[in-house]
Amino acid sequence: MRKAFTYFLTLLMVLALFSSCQESSSVATMRITLNSDTDRLIAPEGVPLDVVSYHITGAGPSGDTFDITTTKTSATLSGVAVGEWNINATGLNSQGDAIVTGSTTFTLSVNNPGVVVRLNSLVGSGNLSVSMKWDTDVVSRPRIELELTAQDGSDSESLNASMNTSEGTATITKTALPSGSYILQGRLYSDDILMSGFSEAVRIVADATSAKEIEFNLDNFPYSPGTLQLLDQSGVPVECTVEGLESEVNAGESIEISLVPSRGNLSDMTVKWYVDGELVDTGSSVSITFQPGAHRLDAVAYTNKIGSYGSCSMAFNALVKTEIGVPGNPVRLDANSTGLKMGANTVMKFMPDGKLIVVSGINNSLQIATMMRNTVDVVKEYGVASIPALTSDPVDFDYHLLDGSGTYAILMAMNSPTNSVRLNYSASTNEIRQIEECDGIRTTFNGNTDKFSSSVGMVGFDTMMNNFVFIGLDSDGKRNFLLERYVPSVNASSEFASRGWEVSDQLEANTKMDMDNIIAFTVSPDGMFYLAGNAKGNIAKLDHRIYSNGMAMKSKYSIPSLDNSKYAGLKKIEISDEGIAYMLGDDYIAGYDTSSDKEIFFKTISGASFSDFAINNTTGNLYLLSAETMKLYSYSIDSSGNIGGETVIDTLNSNRNIELSLDGSYLIMYTKENASNIEIMRIRTA
Repeated sequence: MRKAFTYFLTLLMVLALFSSCQESSSVATMRITLNSDTDRLIAPEGVPLDVVSYHITGAGPSGDTFDITTTKTSATLSGVAVGEWNINATGLNSQGDAIVTGSTTFTLSVNNPGVVVRLNSLVGSGNLSVSMKWDTDVVSRPRIELELTAQDGSDSESLNASMNTSEGTATITKTALPSGSYILQGRLYSDDILMSGFSEAVRIVADATSAKEIEFNLDNFPYSPGTLQLLDQSGVPVECTVEGLESEVNAGESIEISLVPSRGNLSDMTVKWYVDGELVDTGSSVSITFQPGAHRLDAVAYTNKIGSYGSCSMAFNALVKTEIGVPGNPVRLDANSTGLKMGANTVMKFMPDGKLIVVSGINNSLQIATMMRNTVDVVKEYGVASIPALTSDPVDFDYHLLDGSGTYAILMAMNSPTNSVRLNYSASTNEIRQIEECDGIRTTFNGNTDKFSSSVGMVGFDTMMNNFVFIGLDSDGKRNFLLERYVPSVNASSEFASRGWEVSDQLEANTKMDMDNIIAFTVSPDGMFYLAGNAKGNIAKLDHRIYSNGMAMKSKYSIPSLDNSKYAGLKKIEISDEGIAYMLGDDYIAGYDTSSDKEIFFKTISGASFSDFAINNTTGNLYLLSAETMKLYSYSIDSSGNIGGETVIDTLNSNRNIELSLDGSYLIMYTKENASNIEIMRIRTA
């Protein structure tokens, strides 16, 4: 027992001596490991963010120091004095600029030789400069809301933009921002209507300016897949892709959307989702329900590595799911909410540039508006000071392209002795100028100078004769076919001339058919012929007759091979791009092949009491409106004019008139006699 105790005591003394010798050593080997959290996504132009070298300094006991630069993320120093050391490390880019820094304090000993320095602070401060722009034709009264939020969410502030509303631009400049990542959110309003928005990841770098130009995309966004890059824990860029979102989605239905990394090693990834600049959800996979309209979706993501914000955006349309060509997504807009001046005697028409021209008789006004997210934005307004003819009530108008600069001639028929006015419209500037106001004289070949009392309307353009044409009413109550002729020019009023003749008498004399009270009139798209009809169902065709001197006149009359007894109650005739004439009556729609002179179909819809219809040449659909039943009937038609499946849609209001955009994507319903509101429907064209 004594021997064992003596052995144990001796062992303790040896261990104590060994320990004493180790602690008395004055130097040790220091091993420094650097952990860098830098990102390489968003930075000022020309400023690389990749850390390629490290500057490490240390201050220790008795004033000892070291100062080294290395391209590696670790360093080993021999013969370093034991004791407390303050170590600073800075990551440098290829230009020698400081990007990220970190420091630590630790006590070096032979038993504690290793230290980890986290480079977790971005260096310095920098500047932000962002310019924004939008289409002034679409947004006439802009307001912008901007918010800048730091990555950790600790600091968020509203920014004020310097705006130039006439040019459609705005800028923000923010100086001395701490280096790091931010979210910049922007929302563009026209009055109180949200028009567009964005959410962008921004990276601020020391002594540099992060600059970008952002365009507020309006309505028809381009669509492209959304991708962004983040850094994983090893500092390697990982591409992330947005999955689940298409260029068109179903409105009102939950859509599963995910941000999926190309490698599954971003377990610390945080994703925020923004719709039109407003935060809607957080998570790598979310379910979002979109309201009808055009939207921008932004995904802003980051990991726990500092400065690792990345963002991407996608544009898309959310529509209530309908078949192609079938209207849906109805929206009712009061005149007060849109800024439109309507009321009694209102006429609307879409121009080829997508603008909507609205003329109000009771307000003596002409407005130019754009369609935007199921609403209407007025971009310009005119009164009698610039267009004196607006003192008369409008009935109808049509247009013709004058030149390659986008200037259109417009002829507006008026319900007054001053029965028409010639205007010029510039699509590029939204400018409208009055050229000539017709004095209402009905000139004829025998020198008659009687005046028309008013216009019935139904304005068209004859591309062969280079004339606007419409039906007028003379003082005796007879319908008259009036030619409004112009020479393709944009200035001289003397080039505007008129010629009229009593088409009712001419048709009756040549066709031996009662053609009084013409109620339907149309011009073929190629200008080769006209069709005219009255409420009795009598329909006549007028073709060109070429005389010996080469002059072409509308003096070749014929009667289509139609059973006139079926067409009583005729209200309107329109001709499609394929040359198929469609006739609308109180309770029927009929198709007539003008080239083969054959009726294609005659369809009766019991109890419908139709008031107007339109042809969608883009999708191949007919839209028939019944104000009494508050229903819209949609029929498919093929290239031969045959009528197909029927879809009956409830409308939100009792409207009597239809206007269809030329691209077939917007349908507007209103009532010319008293337009207190409009109803908009969207149409899928593809």
